[in-house]
Amino acid sequence: MKNVILFLSFILYAGIIFFINNSMVLWLILAINFLAMLVFNVKLKGAIQNLLKIMPFILLTVIINCILDSYKYAFFIGIKLMLVCNITYTYSKTTTVRGIASTVKLLCKPLEIIKVNPNEIELMVCISLSMLPILKQECNSLKVACLAKGMELNIKNMKIVLSKLVISMMKRVNDIEEAVIEKGYGEI
Repeated sequence: MKNVILFLSFILYAGIIFFINNSMVLWLILAINFLAMLVFNVKLKGAIQNLLKIMPFILLTVIINCILDSYKYAFFIGIKLMLVCNITYTYSKTTTVRGIASTVKLLCKPLEIIKVNPNEIELMVCISLSMLPILKQECNSLKVACLAKGMELNIKNMKIVLSKLVISMMKRVNDIEEAVIEKGYGEI
């Protein structure tokens, strides 16, 4: 039940950030984010590295909002995105994949009324979240392989790279399917 409350609080907190238009309240939220990082023992260096990785997407959003609206609005959107990404990073570092999957299962319990199996939803969430690091690893290894062959990564070569990635992922999905069936979960 603790995980469900934490998950719902995280979703509510992240959603509310986008409705705030006061800079003083955003400073307060920044302080709350740092406090959450201290309470949950999340390293500041990792949070900063995470923000630097996603900064191009945040800057693109700010630029688009500058073009479509005012600079002040675009600045607020950029700050809000950084705050939401920071709290998401904190949540991801304090919760396991299994914890998130079991939380989603508990939240989907009422769907049993319409014959939806929450155990299957839990399994799908667990597999999906577990595949993200594997997908990232596959992308990095394909990038290294392309560079080792002297192949440039551009639009012309994307068909080759993406086909290799899809083939690799299909093999992984097949392995996961076989493992799940062997563990007695049943046909997928």
